Amino acid sequence: MPLVFRDNEVFNLPERLPVLPLRDVVLFPYAVMPLVVGRGMSVAAVEGAAASEERCLLVVTQRDGEVQDPVATDLHRVGVIARLNQVARLPNGTLRVLVEGIARVRITRYSTQKLTLRGTIAPTPFTRDTGAADATEIDARMRRTLDRFEEYVGLQRRIPPEVVTMAQGTGVPERVASIVASHIGVRTDIRQRGGPLLRSPPLLR
Repeated sequence: MPLVFRDNEVFNLPERLPVLPLRDVVLFPYAVMPLVVGRGMSVAAVEGAAASEERCLLVVTQRDGEVQDPVATDLHRVGVIARLNQVARLPNGTLRVLVEGIARVRITRYSTQKLTLRGTIAPTPFTRDTGAADATEIDARMRRTLDRFEEYVGLQRRIPPEVVTMAQGTGVPERVASIVASHIGVRTDIRQRGGPLLRSPPLLR
């Protein structure tokens, strides 16, 4: 079973996780997102994750948001492991869920098991040279990104200033990248590609 590490947390996950497809939305690590889930396979994915010990599933963006019942070819191969923080069933049978992005991963294979679409996580380790020169360059890029993000938020009334404070206070490059990427106004396909830090798979063992 792969182990996924995020900050001080360790997630011992099965090799295959239930898949929750999203239309025209990209979830990022560290982000918390409310969703209303109504499609049959999506409801099954949430229920399967809710019954598991880690309460985790794969959140993957569809290539075409108009597709009602997506199959493997309709989904991207990079998604986010998400933890279910809340699940509530509404009177009409849909589910209201609150998911938290844990780590960005690559999916090597999609399969259907018990009417639930599942994705196999690639066991590729996250590697980054931690030499002094590289660390200095990463810190410099992070500071430049935060400066530009602060200017951007100042021009956008829809983003609360507290988001900048949160990004500035983390000090973790991957977290800063996720916060910035989840709040800038860009097309879904650009969000899906993410930045260089977000394209790297997380630490998996």
